[in-house]
Amino acid sequence: MSAKFRKLNEAGIAAFRDYIRDGAEGPPPLHLLENPETSAPLQPVIQPGSGQFDDRYTFGVYLNTLLKGSDSAAISGDAGLWSALALQWFDRLCPTDAGGNRSPKQEYLYVLSSDYRHYYRHLVRSPWQLVKDHGDASRFLLISPRKQAHPLSVHGEILEQFGGRQQVLASRPIIKAANKLYFDKQKSRPRTGVAGNGRGSARRFGLVLRQLDLTYDPECMTDSAFISILPDEFEKWRKQLAAGQSQAA
Repeated sequence: MSAKFRKLNEAGIAAFRDYIRDGAEGPPPLHLLENPETSAPLQPVIQPGSGQFDDRYTFGVYLNTLLKGSDSAAISGDAGLWSALALQWFDRLCPTDAGGNRSPKQEYLYVLSSDYRHYYRHLVRSPWQLVKDHGDASRFLLISPRKQAHPLSVHGEILEQFGGRQQVLASRPIIKAANKLYFDKQKSRPRTGVAGNGRGSARRFGLVLRQLDLTYDPECMTDSAFISILPDEFEKWRKQLAAGQSQAA
């Protein structure tokens, strides 16, 4: 890898996309990041490291440090940058199995899509954006309820439920309240059942929020006040939150 990290140009993105569509056979084509025919200089200069990440939250924290000198608005939709970073870490985003083979998922997980339905699913841009916007409150969206062998390769069911409602995902008060309700600080992971379809789950949260929006303005409420107006189906989460606060006291 050259000293100065480069982003993919249109030709590089197309070649990376072809590699994915062909089943990602063989090692990742990192040469695309060095060849001036498939890449372009990046300013300010960054140099991605090779550190290990226990979950997508710590990955997001690292990305914010790596890109702290960049203009957030300018890089937010930069497909060349995010696709290049996905290529750089492709071994972790799409790891090989015991036989040395890969099973790439949808290409928009690796190549940034301009489609709003897929935009938030990119495996590198998403943790960067969530940590940038919400800090610690993004933990419940980026840490799996269960230990994963390859945490960077999984988009996550909780994020999928929230990500489909961009007005929710962009709201700092709502995400702060949801993290408080759903994230178990003692265990450092989301509470059991949050990612399911049951009462008070992440799937239900967005649907209930639509109803509450008719009467309340969550943007003007404290997280505790918002949690208190959630209907009875969220009572078990409120109880777990209260129990956790009592243990921490």
